[in-house]
Amino acid sequence: MADKELPLAALLGKGARYSGEMSFDGRVRVDGTFTGRIFTEDVLEIGESGVVDGQIDAATLVVAGVASGDVRARDRLILQPTGRLKGKVDALVLEVRPGGRIDAHVRCGEP
Repeated sequence: MADKELPLAALLGKGARYSGEMSFDGRVRVDGTFTGRIFTEDVLEIGESGVVDGQIDAATLVVAGVASGDVRARDRLILQPTGRLKGKVDALVLEVRPGGRIDAHVRCGEP
């Protein structure tokens, strides 16, 4: 969970599938499957059953499921024990909890 506990603004529930572009303010959680582009100045959480494939650009990203493609976390990326990262990852700060798995090209720190 992110340090900055914002109220949940939206939820893509387990079993739901969505393709396209999403842009939002606040904290959004994905427990279903999202394919496409996500942008936020706030927090994106990918739950244990969540899968996001495409482009992710978030201030804070918390991954307990699967994030694949081009992943950017401008402030912090937290990879939970059940989380998986695949593809290309760019994060200012990367926290990997024991059990988290990365199969990606990773760049951390200031550009």
